[in-house]
Amino acid sequence: MAALGTVVNDAQAVEGPYEVRTGSYMLPGRDEPLVATDRKVDLWAEVYRPKTLKGKPFPILVFLHGNHGTCGTYDPVRRVRVDNRSDYTRTGVCPENYVITPNHLGYAYLAEELASWGYVVVSINANRGVTAGTGLTEDRGLNLMRGRLILRHLALLSDWNSGRGDIAPPKTLGFKPLGTMDFSEVGIMGHSRGGEGARAALQQFRDATSPFPGLIGPMNIKSIFEIGPVDGQTSRVLDANGVNSMILLPSCDGDVYNLQGMKVFDRTFDRAAPFDTTQAFHGTFEVKGANHNAYNTEWQTSDSPGCLGVKNLFPAAGFSKDQKATAFHTMVPFFRATVGKNADPALAAIFDPATTLPATLSDITKYNRGYLPGPNNEKTEMLERFSQESGLSDSGVPTTVTGVTVTNQQASYEHQLGTRVARVTWDESSPSERFFQLNFAGKGQNLTSYKTLAFRASLGCFANICNKKQSKKGEMDFTVALVAADGTLSNELAMVGRTRLSRPVGPAYGTQYLHETLYTVELPLEDFEGVDLGAVAGVRFTFEKKRSGVVNIGTISKSTLPAATGDVDQEPAMAEAETPEAILTASAAPRTTAGADSNRIRIVRASGPSSARSSGGSGDGAVEIVLSTKRPFPFTGALPTLTVGGETVEGGDISVDGKTMTISVPAKDFAKLPDGGEVSLFVQASSPVWKFGKLAK
Repeated sequence: MAALGTVVNDAQAVEGPYEVRTGSYMLPGRDEPLVATDRKVDLWAEVYRPKTLKGKPFPILVFLHGNHGTCGTYDPVRRVRVDNRSDYTRTGVCPENYVITPNHLGYAYLAEELASWGYVVVSINANRGVTAGTGLTEDRGLNLMRGRLILRHLALLSDWNSGRGDIAPPKTLGFKPLGTMDFSEVGIMGHSRGGEGARAALQQFRDATSPFPGLIGPMNIKSIFEIGPVDGQTSRVLDANGVNSMILLPSCDGDVYNLQGMKVFDRTFDRAAPFDTTQAFHGTFEVKGANHNAYNTEWQTSDSPGCLGVKNLFPAAGFSKDQKATAFHTMVPFFRATVGKNADPALAAIFDPATTLPATLSDITKYNRGYLPGPNNEKTEMLERFSQESGLSDSGVPTTVTGVTVTNQQASYEHQLGTRVARVTWDESSPSERFFQLNFAGKGQNLTSYKTLAFRASLGCFANICNKKQSKKGEMDFTVALVAADGTLSNELAMVGRTRLSRPVGPAYGTQYLHETLYTVELPLEDFEGVDLGAVAGVRFTFEKKRSGVVNIGTISKSTLPAATGDVDQEPAMAEAETPEAILTASAAPRTTAGADSNRIRIVRASGPSSARSSGGSGDGAVEIVLSTKRPFPFTGALPTLTVGGETVEGGDISVDGKTMTISVPAKDFAKLPDGGEVSLFVQASSPVWKFGKLAK
């Protein structure tokens, strides 16, 4: 594979009991109508496995990378390969002095470890036709297509596993696959657009008219792990219902800068039986200081200019041993806990925010964990979503407020529309007595059969905390108490020692991208004393430990499932964060003018039906906005965002050399764009905004 420009990096010794072998299969340039009818695709993958595959079938894990260039060339200045072309996507070859980008090999550090624990790991290369490919009206990011590509690979593997089919296993596979794989134990990992692709595979396999159950046979997808995923790039809402789901969120992601995976987790709080009846857990694992690209060791340039509020884990070019470790020590235990006949559920305890994190993680950086131990059912029930106007609970009962201002509102920009919080604010002029009390309807809540009270929380910027280094102990403390029917309070449980409430952080591209993402606080109900759990009238949050503050309180729930034991995660022995001002000065991408990059804009009005493009334009009268530049547009997971005046358009197709982007807009939407409005294009935080002057209709 050296001819493909494979990265040679620090190898990590595997820890499992099996010796590991690798093989591959490559079926190039195929017509695969179940995947796509308008382009050719490859069936290409690297396979990692135990050396000996005897005695039992082994569980299967499928990996899928995200959107990226498919051809790269060595940059002698940065001393890495730069993947700035996509010729392979369309033609199956790269130009002179370029190599095929082996996007699928960037997770070898994860695949080899999992293979050593007895998994057959199949890492798919989606370069041909899909990666950096032209989007469709109903599938702008080609993530439904990615899901079908996953299923087509599984159908091929099923043929080989059962000894049927027209395609014989190639010698490059390195083993005889007959009877070696257990399709009742399957897990999927997706990075970036591969994350939404993983959910697309799950849902399209379940579709009533899907051809894939007939091709694959009985299959049970048990778990999905996503790294910096996108969401909402298809015409379908794609969830991971009925399977264990964990979403790793890089806090300084400069590609999917709005942490779209948070929306996937948000939606788990709204699902109810019979839609989600499987007792599977869901969560988020936000890694402070991580970017998008360094989780794939083949993506050698950073998508992010740096971090605000925390030390970045990644260099501008090259590899990050620390960032790799944050995936290694989360994804490996996730699959070992959830997939396989010998899965060990205890390994999943690290995702419960009440559990102490191991030093292998806590010595690197800080983390925020969102967690739901099971679907919304009789074991885990929602008590409050703050769905009503300020001053009222969901059931219409007035709340009690003293010394603070409480506003029921939409959660921060990363969250699903409809995810609500009670935003509690106060300052130095506020009275010394400060609390917010949620009151339950009627006779209150009977919590005697429940073990855990949980709520979501985050901090906003207040005073000068967002102009300072992030504190290792956090920037907030408050207490929680239960309220009895007669108004008396239980003992107060302090947050310090149970969770770390820290200032917002984000990519170093301006404070508007700081993340107030919600994470989970779990409180064992047995820790509350002096109140009858059979008649709890309310929950009181008291904010008297800090002279000012902004705290977001999200969905409150009760669960019969116990919170894990253990103190808050250990103090990280990490380098001090630079001040935000220093990071911005050193790392922020400069703003450029249209002339600096020879940027040009051209408007093409179609005379007839246009081809469907990833911005969603199709049909009669579509208008194409054609942008050209000498500074190539990067191929990213998030859709490009064009701004004209105050209007925005998402999506666009990039030429193979990266220097032209075509955005197809329905005529009625083009008419809404302001004539004379300033035109700019945002692609990722590490790139300066492209400016194109004023729109001339």
